[in-house]
Amino acid sequence: MKNIPKILVTPGEPAGIGYDILLDLPKKNFKANIITIASIEILKERADLLEKKINFIKIDINDLNFPKISKNDILVHDLKNTCKVQIGKPNIKHVPLILKSLNLAVEACLKNIANAVVTGPVQKSIIMKHGTNFSGHTEYIASKTGGEPIMMLHTDNLKVALLTTHIPLLDVPKLITKERLKMYIKIISSELKNKFSIDNPRISICGLNPHAGEDGYIGNEEKNIIIPLVEDMKKEGFNLDGPFSADTIFTKENQDIILAMFHDQALPVIKTLGFGNIVNTTLGLPIIRTSVDHGTALDIAGTGKANSTSLLAAINSSINIVNYKNDRKNYT
Repeated sequence: MKNIPKILVTPGEPAGIGYDILLDLPKKNFKANIITIASIEILKERADLLEKKINFIKIDINDLNFPKISKNDILVHDLKNTCKVQIGKPNIKHVPLILKSLNLAVEACLKNIANAVVTGPVQKSIIMKHGTNFSGHTEYIASKTGGEPIMMLHTDNLKVALLTTHIPLLDVPKLITKERLKMYIKIISSELKNKFSIDNPRISICGLNPHAGEDGYIGNEEKNIIIPLVEDMKKEGFNLDGPFSADTIFTKENQDIILAMFHDQALPVIKTLGFGNIVNTTLGLPIIRTSVDHGTALDIAGTGKANSTSLLAAINSSINIVNYKNDRKNYT
């Protein structure tokens, strides 16, 4: 009998829409055990506010067997809440709850107690203010698991990976090196094969400068670093093309993924094209992690306006990756 994936979901910031969208879990009949690591107290308060009739079934993520759930049931590994939530206003006192949820999920995946973690949105500034070095989920999880994390956002028709993520724009050129590019291209090629069934993926490389440097007249990173590296790796058998200008690369056909040089070079485009249906998958980690494509949306939390499409897509994506990896393991 095929193993049923065990997927853990962390809601993130309790003052935002993370707890709102969790209440939509019963909308989908997932072929997996979906367990939320959250406060049942907060979940009940949010369900009452939004007038949703949900049954929260308390379980433990370490359990091997789970009760059969019915419509409107959600499995929850309950965490004690010590501070009243004021919707729309993040509180530094909630940071331990947020991090405990995330840490438990990551630890369970590392111990093979669970197959994947799906993360809800957090308010980075509140966590940093609390004193934890947290520039983002991607970097934080990598600090717990090891590996070289690569942020990839994807829809049905577009995949975009980032060479750099949450750093000041001033620091980006310092990280455009042959060594970093080579490592990222190798990881992307391997991960797309092992997690998405794409053999020898076609990777389009984005330039750093306008017009991809215009042969050195608008910056030398392409001429001195990116082009020579791409040519060398093509000789090694990698399916690469570029560098291309950022203003045209998204119009190209026959590409499996785009490797962009920095955060805001790519994310405004993919979010404009597919916001709400985008999944954020971290490549290069020893665990499977997907996430929503949006933030905490404090202004609409508790209003019933939050859209859960991205969360449901992220869960589906994690299930697909787990099943594909299991199929490969059984086949080999």
